[in-house]
Amino acid sequence: MNAAYFLIPGLRLPPEVLSSASFSADFAALSDLAQGAEDIIEQTLVQDPVLNGAAHLVWLWQVIAKSRGMPETAAFEWEADGGPAMGAQTWRLHSVHETLLGHEKILCSPKEELTAAERDTLHDEVLACVREFGFQLQQWADRWYLTRNKDWQVLVRPWCAQEFHPFTEASLQGPDAESFKSLDRKLRAILKKSAVNQKRLSEGLETIDAFWPDGGSRRHLLKPSTLRAVMANDSFVWGWAQNAGLLNFRTTAVKNDWPEAPEGDLLAVIDDLYVPYREKNWSLWAQKLPGAIASISHLWNLAHARRCGRLVLIASGAKDTHTVVIEKGAAKGLFSRFKKKKALNVESFLGEVAQ
Repeated sequence: MNAAYFLIPGLRLPPEVLSSASFSADFAALSDLAQGAEDIIEQTLVQDPVLNGAAHLVWLWQVIAKSRGMPETAAFEWEADGGPAMGAQTWRLHSVHETLLGHEKILCSPKEELTAAERDTLHDEVLACVREFGFQLQQWADRWYLTRNKDWQVLVRPWCAQEFHPFTEASLQGPDAESFKSLDRKLRAILKKSAVNQKRLSEGLETIDAFWPDGGSRRHLLKPSTLRAVMANDSFVWGWAQNAGLLNFRTTAVKNDWPEAPEGDLLAVIDDLYVPYREKNWSLWAQKLPGAIASISHLWNLAHARRCGRLVLIASGAKDTHTVVIEKGAAKGLFSRFKKKKALNVESFLGEVAQ
């Protein structure tokens, strides 16, 4: 039976949030959607601290790429976005703004990304700096990447999981971790004295305080996938799917209808809740929940019309996933329609083990 898979990063919540009297999320629509769900399938996907917060990436990497270990993102993002073919190891270079959360310094994306003019101002110094570490600076559209012929032997926490959190020893792993720190210090020094930040401060804009190299990888073909269409808002997911055999028009951003595709399994990543989850902004999380469930319900109805008979909901937290399967196909017996449908245990499905 064909299935529609919906991965929802950040749907899992700390038990103390779920049980808090001040937390006012409405789970009625989720309960209705998941009526008749089979038993919850629990998977602990993150064993390594460097991947803490990126359980959804690990799930996607295992399901689409059929691979274990560190999800490889940058080279596939470059390719899916139309970048020219490269044989080098590729890293995406994210702009970083530092701010205080309580007494803790955290990293986050700046509200205003570097402009083309700002990149031009910084380019020569950044290029000279990264060349000291064996890299070339590449640009595609409005993004910077680093490439090198010899692989950098370091695992770096994916930016989506690092954002809104402090840079700690657990953010890195591998023989070249000290090299990462040294590159980080030199790039920070360039940014600190740059005219770019002086101008930003004078205009009341957030400064660019650092860069985060992310997703070190080389493009390669993946094992063929049985999925027919994939929707996600990260283009490296499209790159994975395309390298696993899907045509590029069957890999898109999340929208109101599935891409045109043959009958078969479908996958959508509904990421509305992930940023509030990482920020621990539970009121915003509660506000966004109805829209996320409405999107899933709408896409599920369209998938069901395409002869998908199985709805699969995958809720991810920092390290693990909880999955429920709901059979929506033809009645299994004459009296099955009269049987009481099993209700979803919301607390068991959404409750996250303390990190």
